[in-house]
Amino acid sequence: EIAVSDFVALFNPDPAHPPSDGLGSLPGIRYRACGSQRWRFALEVGKQVFQRPSLVVHDHVDLAQCQTLIPKTLRRPYAVWCHGIELWRKLPPRKVKALREADALFFNSAFTRQKASTFHPWILDCPHEVIPLCREPLSRTKPELPDSPGRKPWILTVGRLLEDRPKGHAEILAVLPRLIEAIPELHWHIVGKGPWKDTLSAMIDNSPARDHVTLHGFVSDAELDRLYSESQVFAMPSYGEGFGLVYAEAMARGLPCVGSTLDAAPEVIGDAGTCVDPRDSDALYEALQQHLDASEKEFSEMSDTARERSKYFELPRFQSDLVDAIRNVIAGASIDLQGPT
Repeated sequence: EIAVSDFVALFNPDPAHPPSDGLGSLPGIRYRACGSQRWRFALEVGKQVFQRPSLVVHDHVDLAQCQTLIPKTLRRPYAVWCHGIELWRKLPPRKVKALREADALFFNSAFTRQKASTFHPWILDCPHEVIPLCREPLSRTKPELPDSPGRKPWILTVGRLLEDRPKGHAEILAVLPRLIEAIPELHWHIVGKGPWKDTLSAMIDNSPARDHVTLHGFVSDAELDRLYSESQVFAMPSYGEGFGLVYAEAMARGLPCVGSTLDAAPEVIGDAGTCVDPRDSDALYEALQQHLDASEKEFSEMSDTARERSKYFELPRFQSDLVDAIRNVIAGASIDLQGPT
């Protein structure tokens, strides 16, 4: 058995409320919050010299930098979670050192690893594991949603609005007039906030499709449930999702997805939707029209496929993959599994 004894959070100030997913949800954990005090976090990491854990797992390369402060002869084996954007640029020497000297890198998708290698080719030579993320259990806070009865020809997009991380809003808006000609009752609901909201709002105001778009900003859980339950397709043809957990969340609510071939969306969506190059307006138009024009029977089949696909992204599979990855790293480091991880 792998005993996870310590979970140390740098930024979480409340030791009474550990994270509810990933490592924070494994049994037998002792949780400590450092309240944004970097010296406390470094001290906790340094305890590996005396406690001799079998493995240290860092949730981010920024945190893994602490490993470089420990002499190699005293350091324990460690792995680093790699999420995406934090690796898609030139990194300072200490972060590079932390990654190159890790016993393994854990990637949320094959795409994240491949794109990181365009900036850091040596990453392809590092021992690694790909561990797809997990979504929040639907039953915990969300009711079961109805099938096709009550669905409307609505497109739903949910995501933070950032100029440097386009999620395909401009591309959807560009094809919307054509879609409205074919489906006059169509409406596009956009959920999310961020610094790009004002720019997107101005683009919508200047579009001939403006009366068919609602930019909601932040919404309550109840309102988001309503939008999920009444929409016909979830669309986010993004340019740089390292994973795209929102696709799994949409699929769990019975929504087929339209994603992008330029990021990790195909790894998440699978057969539960369509992935296109967002720069190809004809392909995006056809994908959206296909889902919006689906008959009740066709939608029901796609909805069932989406729900089935979403089960892969549930917590038990993630935990199993994570434990297997940890075992593989420990075995590769030729360490007896005696102490805690």
